[in-house]
This record gives sequence, C-alpha cells and structure tokens, in this order.
Amino acid sequence: MKLLFLSNLFPDAAQPVRGLDNATLLHELRSNFAYDVKVISPCPVWFPKFGRGIRKLISPRGRDEILNPSFVPTGYIPRFGSRWNDHLMLKNLRPAFKKSTEEFRPDVVLASWLFPDGCAAARLCESADIPLILITQGSDTHQYLSDPIRRDKIVAAIARSEGVICRSADLAKRLEAVGAPPEKLRVIYNGVNPDVFFPQDQAEARRSLGLHTKIPSLLFVGNLLAVKNPVFLLRAHAALNERRSAADKRRVMLRLIGEGPLETALRSEAVALGTESEVEFLGRRPPREVANWMNASNVFCLTSENEGFPNVLLEAMACALPIVSTDVGGISERVSAPSIGQLVRRGNLEGYLDALETALESAKTRQEPPAPRAALSWTGVAAECDRFINDVRAGSHL
Repeated sequence: MKLLFLSNLFPDAAQPVRGLDNATLLHELRSNFAYDVKVISPCPVWFPKFGRGIRKLISPRGRDEILNPSFVPTGYIPRFGSRWNDHLMLKNLRPAFKKSTEEFRPDVVLASWLFPDGCAAARLCESADIPLILITQGSDTHQYLSDPIRRDKIVAAIARSEGVICRSADLAKRLEAVGAPPEKLRVIYNGVNPDVFFPQDQAEARRSLGLHTKIPSLLFVGNLLAVKNPVFLLRAHAALNERRSAADKRRVMLRLIGEGPLETALRSEAVALGTESEVEFLGRRPPREVANWMNASNVFCLTSENEGFPNVLLEAMACALPIVSTDVGGISERVSAPSIGQLVRRGNLEGYLDALETALESAKTRQEPPAPRAALSWTGVAAECDRFINDVRAGSHL
C-alpha cells in the first residue's frame, strides 16, 4: 500500500515534537503493516515566494528520513485568512503534489488538520482521482466550525473525501451536526508508546530527575496557549496552597512542560500570585523525560477551554497518574471512572480545587489504569487505521 501523507503537523529537526503523533502513526503503518509512505508537509508563511530559504532551513528528524518528507512553503494569512488560506495552500502545494503522484503513485492520501490542509488536499485528490481520508485532531473542528466560511469549506472537503478519522466521538458528533455523513466518520483515538509511558516507582522517578523532596507535585504538559487556559491552572494552584496552608497541610508544587506565547505572561502571573517559588517552567521535554515527570508527580492537570482528546491524557493514564481536567470535548469518553480521574465544569474554580484535593489523597495509592495497554498502543491505533483505509479502498465505510 502506498500512502501519501499531507499535513503541516509533522515534526522536523527544529520542531521534533510538532505533529509527533502523526509521525508515530506513519512509522507504525510502515513497520507493521507494509505501507510505503511519503510525506508532504506544508509550512505556512506570509510570503511563500521567499520560502526557498525557509525550505533549506528545514530538515527532517533523522528517523523520519525514511518517510521521504518534503517541506513546502505555502501562503498563509493569519487571523483573517478564512477565505483564502486553503486556496493559497492549494496553489503552492500543486507542483509538489503533482510530482509525488507521478513518481510515487499513491493508493490513498491521508491529510491531517481539516483547514486549510484537508481542504487543499480534497481539491488536489479530486483532480488526481486519488482516494482521500481526512483526520480531525481537535481545534480544527472545535474552533473552525464556529466560522461559517471555514465550516462550509470543511463540509465540502469531507464530501469530496472517502472518510474522516476522528480523534474522539465528540469530534465525530460535531461534524455530523453540520452535515458530514455519519457513515464517513470513524472514531480512532491516538495511542501511546507502552515502552515509554508505564507506571514506575515514584521515588525512583524523582531521583532520576534530581528531586530530593516529598513535596506533592501537580503536572501540566501542553502548549502554553489561551485555549489550554494555563492562567486558570496557576490561579487554582495558588488557591489550593492557600487552602492547604490554612489547614496546616503540605504546600504543592506546580510544574509545566511545554512552550508557547503565554509563557512570559504566566511567569508574571506567578509573581503576582506570590507563587513563583512553587511554579516551575520546564520547557519542552522529550517523551521519556515527560514519562519520568508523570511518574514523579501526584496529579496531572488540564484546564482547557476545548479539546478533541489530548494525547497527554492517554500518556498520564498509561503512567497511572490521577487526572483532574475540565470536562470539555471528548475527555469524558476515556476519563470515565474515579480511578482514572475527575472532571470539572469549565470555569468552576471551587470544584477544581476540591477535585485536586481528592486526587492528591488518591495519589497515595496509585494503581495501574483499568484500560489494557494494548488498547492504548500505537500499534493498535495503526491497525484500526489500516482497517479503515482498506474499507475505503473496498468502497465500504462499515
């Protein structure tokens, strides 16, 4: 099976974790299901005609070279580009797509991120008469369907496709509500690497990170973006420590793994709250170190305004780390029992504090997550994707 993958969400040497789930899936399909894979990764820029220099600066991660990635600068208008960004991407991708289809001759195209990537891919595949499967990750459905222009373009792209992989049932319901045929929608969650994310001895994990303390620790992993609402988490952490101090309980550390435009404002917020000595910004970390931090922590925290189903929750579950999260998107589909975690209505600070207190108590007796590891592995995810791709090629979505 020859598969052409198209998405801006694909890692490179400078951004090794960008779209890492997509790269992981492609490697699984190649290694375990005999796929021949080629990647086209559009790189949105203001002026694509000056993108030759940008193209030279982008190189793949060493292990991704076998996927033959092409990084293609494409036009992009930030904030106000709903009418044009898919057309700009289509125009700039056309030569690379034409060359790939003539030389590589794919059996199917897989495109991740509905707008503009999926919309451009739909036009390209329609003209080349190649089956297309789209992937919706989360915000490309949650946020973009509220924009009438993008919504109409996404629905049209789905109509031109053979199917859509949805990373949660909530995403599938949202697409169905705006007119996507339900028979085209297949829910396939992301996976985790069970050789990296698994329960470890907490004391040993702390020693490996140089932590010589028994102070309880909250952990956040994700991009520091407004949609993740990390400001709410900093304020919840400060309020939690005030509550615990009043009850003569041990105060709690908060550690954030990730980068983003809010980092400076978050550091200032911690100073304003008086918690700067109890908040640690760790930046980006490789997966094995993230797993160590998960095993060294007491509670995993998520305070997002919306989500599909974030992969970090699956990773926290695989490490048997209790979760406290806002109840948004498809999170309740998998965080479905008190043994896994607690969900709180978005914006409910008192409820979030209560959940943190309960989770800190339950963290003293951590257990393996109830879901079997095989159901969370990337090999299992790739098997489901392979079945869907073969269903599509056979003309069936059932």
